[in-house]
Amino acid sequence: MYERKILPNLNCGLDLIGEVLYGKWKIRLLWFIHQGHQRPSELQRKIPDATRRVLNIQLKELEDHELVTKKIYPVVPPKVEYSLTDFGQTLIPVIATLGNWGDTHEEHLRTVIMKRLNGED
Repeated sequence: MYERKILPNLNCGLDLIGEVLYGKWKIRLLWFIHQGHQRPSELQRKIPDATRRVLNIQLKELEDHELVTKKIYPVVPPKVEYSLTDFGQTLIPVIATLGNWGDTHEEHLRTVIMKRLNGED
């Protein structure tokens, strides 16, 4: 397992939120769990570019940060469901606001991202 060699800087709210939400798929995972996609296979279908391993790691980190809970049902085959904690629910309005900002500025953001990907300055 990866061990962090440098301790994170936790001096302000932005540092804290970065530490909790850093990860390519975490915001999407929170949003999709909020929308009712609670099983790992459903989340994998919603985020097909992510490997199951990476999703499991990021779900575990969200669980460690007390944003989601994992319920394992005692059946064969095992059934697992994720849900947002009350603490995790407090992030949904923030994620919605970020999504709305992205939608509002979609054309500009797409242009600058593509410019950067194409190596243009």
